[in-house]
Amino acid sequence: MMRHLTVVQLINRTLAAAALLLLCSTAAYANDSSDAVNFRWLDDKGTQHSLQEYRGKPVLVHFWASWCGPCRQEMPALTAWLKVHPEVTIIPVSLDNSIEDAQAFLDSHHFALAAQLTDSTQLQGLGARGLPTTLAIASDGSITARQTGTLPWEDQEFSDKVLNMLKP
Repeated sequence: MMRHLTVVQLINRTLAAAALLLLCSTAAYANDSSDAVNFRWLDDKGTQHSLQEYRGKPVLVHFWASWCGPCRQEMPALTAWLKVHPEVTIIPVSLDNSIEDAQAFLDSHHFALAAQLTDSTQLQGLGARGLPTTLAIASDGSITARQTGTLPWEDQEFSDKVLNMLKP
């Protein structure tokens, strides 16, 4: 029996495939590891952190802001994906004006993430030009993939690719 796809299913599959191509084309998006190592952000207690703390472990860095429409739209799927994959280390960093604004958004939508904050200079230093942006950082600190725009976290094929990229 032949399965007929609806237009919405076809569009979703096409978008997932495009996101996979962009996220996985590492040669086009690779960056000097020193750029990633120099990235800094603040946690909800005001403590400064850097990717140097994660050296030897692959991580995802996800830039977002509460005022960013696509970020707001993507956050439920991202947080649901993280619940299914607690083994993944992700650093979700907001570009809000304050840590309080970021945490208020997370709390009001019941997203179990602690607010972390950086600025646009840090974002641009990693080659990101918009929000949301997700970076895959290899265990050696190099940027192996960069994607600006929402990602299909609910798509199994996409999820499998991300998980494979994050294997040490």
